[in-house]
Amino acid sequence: MATVFLSPDLRELAGGQTKVHVLGQTVRAVVDELDVQFPGIKDRLCNGAYFKPSQTVAVDDIAYTNRVAMYQEVGPDSEVHFITAISGG
Repeated sequence: MATVFLSPDLRELAGGQTKVHVLGQTVRAVVDELDVQFPGIKDRLCNGAYFKPSQTVAVDDIAYTNRVAMYQEVGPDSEVHFITAISGG
């Protein structure tokens, strides 16, 4: 199972957990499984079928910010990080 690291804005939906283990062979499958385990996570991450513009996902240290992110492969030993941009100046 992949290890998914949750950003602070997602932790409240996951009972405060900073990381969880999830099955899924693609980022989309991981997001869907996270939403089954922790309802509301997909709404925080996505607009429809794709990530929100403020959302970045990194799989095994490679970051993706656009529509191709959902199609990235996730291995059983992968690390997946969800990173939400913060505003400010």
